[in-house]
Amino acid sequence: MNSKFSDSRWWCMATVQIADRAPDLAEILADLDYGFRLEPAAASPPGYRWFHLMVDVRRGRRRCEVTAHRLLSALQRIAETGDLPSFRVIAGERWLERPHFESTSDDRENAEQLEMS
Repeated sequence: MNSKFSDSRWWCMATVQIADRAPDLAEILADLDYGFRLEPAAASPPGYRWFHLMVDVRRGRRRCEVTAHRLLSALQRIAETGDLPSFRVIAGERWLERPHFESTSDDRENAEQLEMS
């Protein structure tokens, strides 16, 4: 069952790939409380596991973007050390970029004013 369609509380923000031999992603991220979950994809290429990064939409669009950015950035840093073999963002790589609202306080103010109008 795909939660993206069956449970409107969750948004699929990204899909990531790791090697079959990679450590358990759920265990790596177990201590984080960002309002997210990882769902195994229905199918993955041989030798790999794909996961959908699902984020709790009840926290708002901005929080979903921040959560996706933080989690993907953390996973990428872990992969750079060699501890997450074959890590790759399959979909949702735009969340690796610095979120617009985290750039400067002036930018945040302008974004908040736009949202209020």
